[in-house]
Amino acid sequence: MTPGAFPAYSLLSAFGQAAPLNLDLQRDGRVLSTPFHFLDNNQATNVRPENYTWNALYDNIIGLRAHSFSWRAIGRRLRANHVPTARYLNFVRAVSSEGFGRIRHDSTVRRLLDQDASVRQFFEGESESLPVFYTDSVRKDLGHWWDAPPRGLRCATTPTRT
Repeated sequence: MTPGAFPAYSLLSAFGQAAPLNLDLQRDGRVLSTPFHFLDNNQATNVRPENYTWNALYDNIIGLRAHSFSWRAIGRRLRANHVPTARYLNFVRAVSSEGFGRIRHDSTVRRLLDQDASVRQFFEGESESLPVFYTDSVRKDLGHWWDAPPRGLRCATTPTRT
């Protein structure tokens, strides 16, 4: 009904300790110790799925985003937007980290679920040690500020990589 609208899909994140749904998720042991740095509703979810395996969840997320950011879908949005600025911004968002970049990130996480035992163990709640993939992401995002916070605050549950 709105062919020019830019699609956005958020991953579920449980914040705080007061929301009834969050309390239910905590009681059920479904809230992971994912660092706040990743809880932007796109890079990670801190809620273990109830009716899907992690592999199936990520396969579905990748499929949905791949469909929404296919060249065909991008073309439809471009044709539907008659305002040049909206057309240009939708194109840039689709081919940047908001579209193709999220598919690439989700595909990496999906691959790591199969190939890196630390990722699988973290996602299953068997380990609170943050996988190197996520620690490296924080290090990259912080850049020269990586050494600024006290060591325990960088990735509190994670041994640092040298």
